Amino acid sequence: MSTMSTMNNPFNPGSGTPPPYLAGREIHLNTFEKMLDSIEDGHIENLILSGLRGTGKTVLIEEFNKLCVKKGFLPIKRLQFTKKYCDPYEFVIALTYDIRTVIESFSKINFIKNKFMGAISYFKPKQIGIPNIFYYEPAYSSSKIPFEDYLKEYLIKNWKVFENSKFKGAMLLYDEFHTIYDVPRKKWFTLSDFLGVLNEVQKEGCKYFVVFSGLPHLQINIKKAKSYSERMYKILEIGNLSEKEAKLAIYNPLKKSQYKFSNSLIDLITKETGQYPYFIQFYGKEIINNTNKKSISVEDFQKIRAIIVKQLDIDFFDARMESLSEDEKKVIFAMSLFKNSDIPTDFIKTRTSIQRTSLSKYLGRLEEKGLIYNYKRGIYRFSVPLLKDYLIRKSTK
Repeated sequence: MSTMSTMNNPFNPGSGTPPPYLAGREIHLNTFEKMLDSIEDGHIENLILSGLRGTGKTVLIEEFNKLCVKKGFLPIKRLQFTKKYCDPYEFVIALTYDIRTVIESFSKINFIKNKFMGAISYFKPKQIGIPNIFYYEPAYSSSKIPFEDYLKEYLIKNWKVFENSKFKGAMLLYDEFHTIYDVPRKKWFTLSDFLGVLNEVQKEGCKYFVVFSGLPHLQINIKKAKSYSERMYKILEIGNLSEKEAKLAIYNPLKKSQYKFSNSLIDLITKETGQYPYFIQFYGKEIINNTNKKSISVEDFQKIRAIIVKQLDIDFFDARMESLSEDEKKVIFAMSLFKNSDIPTDFIKTRTSIQRTSLSKYLGRLEEKGLIYNYKRGIYRFSVPLLKDYLIRKSTK
């Protein structure tokens, strides 16, 4: 690889990595800003941000974080939820840690502003020794207090901290939240209890608000947990870019670099990536890294296309497949054979000859691993863009 091919590469693929140009997300940013304005006017607003892998949900959460700060709301952010937090005890650890951390952060800023020097003292329950700010955090024990009662008391008692600090509200920004769901066999009802408590404390005037971000089955999890959730949350879906937006996501970063792609190459990248933000960044970066030119054409790309596709498989798809059992692989390869995006369970059953009970188990595991989701009764879809193309490539080798 030449030195020239790595200089000033304007493309930056990654998990939640900000793109050099945020294309096609104006409506999402405007919706969130209007939501903050509505809260300031006294309304209760919450948001579900739903979309496939690689659509830029985490990037948007970071942009929402900036808007919160700009408009006087305190963001409380967690980007890496996992199914571990379905356990109420683990969920409490995460929630209280995040809130304690932001309180300590803005409290220290107040210390400096007020030229007040002194140590922060902790008691049981914990208190931060700043005038008018007392932080409450008793230990959680499921044997002593129901999970929902602990949450409600914790949030209500700590609202005074945020109220006295003059923030307009506390905004919980939770990414990968599709991994949180109720587990009745373990008597874990973390999601339904949390949703119920949020509803109660909001009605009591505590200005905690939430953005839940995740894969499409996030909406289904929330609806299953609380039937009234559709009245609590605005749904904001995030998908691939329009053709125009996708081309701008390629063209605008190039304008600030030493590289130039031909118009026909930009058209081809737009088509091959399905107009998904992550894949646009990936293709752009790899095209530059694998050529020795500043001005790059379709012909140049075709010479290295196989290298780029192989690298995409290694970086993005192979690790996901390695986590699957042989039976799960059998199911997902069968799904790739269906011609449309809405894949019927009956088709998968016929192709695999797996009994319905076992098939449901494997489909559930694939959903837990973020590769598919139950779009509606008896119908599944892929959660990962271009996964079907990858599976077809692998099955024909």
